[in-house]
Amino acid sequence: MTSTADKRIQILATMFAAYDKANNDKQLAAYSMALKDIPEELLMKACHKLLLENKFLPAIAEIVQACRSLVGCIDENKRERTWAEAWKEIMEQVRICGLYEKPKWSTPEIAAAVKSYGYTDLCSLQKDEQQTASAQCRRFYEDACKKKNETDVNNFVLKRITGAEMIGLLPGEKMKQIQVVK
Repeated sequence: MTSTADKRIQILATMFAAYDKANNDKQLAAYSMALKDIPEELLMKACHKLLLENKFLPAIAEIVQACRSLVGCIDENKRERTWAEAWKEIMEQVRICGLYEKPKWSTPEIAAAVKSYGYTDLCSLQKDEQQTASAQCRRFYEDACKKKNETDVNNFVLKRITGAEMIGLLPGEKMKQIQVVK
């Protein structure tokens, strides 16, 4: 019976071999140790994704990002929104709610960006002010996303959360099958 560590080494060794790094045991051990909390199935899918996308051996951070991306494909609520999606949501909530109803934000990062800019100010924007407001709000949004990602990594390093939570899974939650649409 193959252990979890052996499976992880096998997954990573396959990736290392694809990038002609098969004889680099120290680097392979470092990758295995750093990625030990990521479920094997998710690690395997992330490595496969990266093999198809990268010309060079991905860094550990790129593997973690690929894991987050895959989890975001499975669960829309765990996916980081692009700025275009966030701005569209902000403008839609301003249109629907105005000053008299409480808007609902899909992510805490969007809520933080709106709070930083000022919801009332967003509601009173003139058409010719929207481009400038978007640029300013985008900076707040990117800062909030960066802070969330940094907090996730810090908590992971300090072991306040498991690796599965870091990449978007809840404790004990298994990786769902990714459906390929043809």
